[in-house]
Amino acid sequence: MPTKKLWCVYDYPLPTYPFPGLVAQALEVDELSSLRSDDPRWTRETDQASHWHLAFYAAFEQWRPLYDRFIREQVAPRLGEPVYYQAVPTFRVHQPGNVAVGEFHTDAQYHHPAGELTFWLPLTDAFGTNSVWVEDDAHQLHPFVAKPGQMVAFPAISRRHGNLVNTTGRARVSFDFRCLPVRLLPDAPARRSVNAGLRFVPGEYYHAEPVAVTG
Repeated sequence: MPTKKLWCVYDYPLPTYPFPGLVAQALEVDELSSLRSDDPRWTRETDQASHWHLAFYAAFEQWRPLYDRFIREQVAPRLGEPVYYQAVPTFRVHQPGNVAVGEFHTDAQYHHPAGELTFWLPLTDAFGTNSVWVEDDAHQLHPFVAKPGQMVAFPAISRRHGNLVNTTGRARVSFDFRCLPVRLLPDAPARRSVNAGLRFVPGEYYHAEPVAVTG
């Protein structure tokens, strides 16, 4: 672990938010960590195009209410101010011999607005080369170590991050989403997300209504 804290890990009650089981059901598999394919190494253009990704996004509407409740109950209380949040989380599969994202990057390179905070939820054990690696100020890379029932918060907008080729023998499956304080919403966003082509505005990339801090 780096001396300067690059991320925070928070626990949440997995029985209340059974995301791994819901995603396994959507993908029609018994064990998410067993996902395998013969795909060539994914690139930024192909890392959202697998049949697993299509199945995840097709099934998401069925459990969107649980996702929205998770944001209200588990995320918003940690943020301290009203925020907009990503309407549809981004799905990742990091299978052995491959990567989950096509390149190391900051989210700013992909046109995201300044001030976003990313939350990353592993649906399988994440460790070593099957995890996300984040660069510190000395340009050294460090991996997240987390498991189902935990979420990792980090500033993907400014911290370079990505994947190494997975040599662990176990797939890592996860999803992530971004939150932006209402006060930092750009007045006239001109850019769009690179995958879905959505503007960074409420009702497109972000949920139409912000979530407020309660209790």
